[in-house]
Amino acid sequence: MDHIGNSIRRFTLRHLRDLGMGKSKIVSAVLYEAKELVKVMKKQAGVPAPLPEALTPAVINVLWQMIASKRYELDDQEVIGFERLMEKVRNGAVRLSMQDIIPWIKNILPETIFNYIIKKHNYSKLSDTMKSKFQSTIDEHLKILDKNNPRDFIDDYLIEMDKQKNNPDSTMSIEDLVGCIGDLFTAGLETTSMTINWIVFYLATFPHVQKKLHEEIDEVLPKGTVFTLEHKSRLPYTEAFLSEVFRYSSLVSLGAIHTTRREVNFAGYTIPKDAFVIPFLGSVHYNPKYFDSPQEFQPERFINSDGKFETPKEGLLPFGVGKRKCVGESLARMELFIFMTTMLQELHFSTPPNKSLDLTTTDIPFLRPPKMNQNIVITIR
Repeated sequence: MDHIGNSIRRFTLRHLRDLGMGKSKIVSAVLYEAKELVKVMKKQAGVPAPLPEALTPAVINVLWQMIASKRYELDDQEVIGFERLMEKVRNGAVRLSMQDIIPWIKNILPETIFNYIIKKHNYSKLSDTMKSKFQSTIDEHLKILDKNNPRDFIDDYLIEMDKQKNNPDSTMSIEDLVGCIGDLFTAGLETTSMTINWIVFYLATFPHVQKKLHEEIDEVLPKGTVFTLEHKSRLPYTEAFLSEVFRYSSLVSLGAIHTTRREVNFAGYTIPKDAFVIPFLGSVHYNPKYFDSPQEFQPERFINSDGKFETPKEGLLPFGVGKRKCVGESLARMELFIFMTTMLQELHFSTPPNKSLDLTTTDIPFLRPPKMNQNIVITIR
């Protein structure tokens, strides 16, 4: 959300934090999508196959419900088309971000090369298509906006924008709302769906861990029990597992780009003023200073001597650090926890006989996604 003003960031942070703390509407929406995804997964039970394509639409639905009170069937061509559009926009943005990650590349490659990339991948056109969809959704909300009964993020934003219309310091506008929605999808779509992929891959790869999770969930959430956030504190191993997924996968390997305001001396290096600084979060997650045996997958590292879940004060940074850390952290944690527990209530995941999963990553700028399209065997419990 780099291009969005501080006032909008504060508004968004407050809104998402409230949702992540457990507003019933969004919890119900996540539960519904998780159960719909489990239904699809059950259809491929017993057959070695990649995770179903419905996974990403389920995550998209959670975001659309939160942002605009919309949802689609998981096989709806509109939501599938939106998924492909977002993927193309991300791919184009990744190529262009090389100018920021490796700034000296501009001294080697002429500007025409970057213009060619934009043209070849239709980045501007794709971005305009995405913005047009968001704008039409906002227009629909404006027509039926009830200031006394806000339904979602767009309604809340429009109401707050109206309150701030005479505030000269306010930066809230329709244009920035379009950008904000784009940022929410960019930050919350692929990271969540990729994390769910990692969750399943680790469950299948470490069956002893999955066994402990099933035992804990069966005791607290026997089949048929509807998850509520009150159950979370009674699932310490499940929370520990999710934290270890964050650490071990280090999906978001690079943090937000910062700029030095003055020359800085750090660890024997002189960093000049106005230099780009990109934190390498993955290096912290595998630092023995913070984690014993960091190359091993051990959820127990987040369980204290009293058997309770405990997050270390330092070392675990899946959502970044500082004022510019991910604004949707509380919502993402809640969403992933519900998807994970709902799947484990009813399903078991394993590798095909005599096969193993490739847990190396497909490195792209800022992300370390798993290698997709690997076969998993799903068993109904």
